[in-house]
Amino acid sequence: MAAPIQWEYPLYLIAHGGGYTSIVDPQDTDDQPQHILTTHSSEAVALGFMQQFGIIGEPRQLNNDREFRWLLKSLKLPVTKVAYDPEPVEFDINAKWIAKIKTLLEDFLIVDNSPWNYPVFVIEQPDGFCSTVGSNEEGGPITLLNLFTDEEKAKKYIEKQNQEGQAIPLHNMQHVREILLGLRDSVSAVAMDPVYQENESSSQYCIGVEALLDKYLVLDQ
Repeated sequence: MAAPIQWEYPLYLIAHGGGYTSIVDPQDTDDQPQHILTTHSSEAVALGFMQQFGIIGEPRQLNNDREFRWLLKSLKLPVTKVAYDPEPVEFDINAKWIAKIKTLLEDFLIVDNSPWNYPVFVIEQPDGFCSTVGSNEEGGPITLLNLFTDEEKAKKYIEKQNQEGQAIPLHNMQHVREILLGLRDSVSAVAMDPVYQENESSSQYCIGVEALLDKYLVLDQ
């Protein structure tokens, strides 16, 4: 029974000779065999693979579906498949799984237009999610949901604000959409990576909730 196709980030490739390390299935007897890109679950595993087969190269990490999808779309023939954590022995690639690039692109790497990489973080407080009161273009008050691209930034905000709160990870577009849909009547925009100092919260980048829901938090066609 074939192992399920799944992985976690960061995912590692081996940069080698102007491209990335690939192998050939020893059971492929075609005159022009297909090549299989090797991917590895950790830097240590990638380094072990390099040492075992005398590969001079450098591990390179992919951090999310968007980067993995871009890499796969850039590959040229004869590379047509991907192997995850291969440990070749005699006539067997001995990988956790092998999949066609076409299958990964069509069934597993469905990316969206989010203006950030996941996970992102919000701060959950006793009375709801942490937010900031700002002003719109007319000077009227609006509420902005505070959203952080890094857990440490969220924790630092909690520390500076000196209030109770917990950084909650949002792992995908759907999770963020659900929160924004639930808050759209009370929150007008999202404040990205706000900082709290001198009793004020400020952010250099804000984006409206409606724009996020309509243009960004949708699948990339």
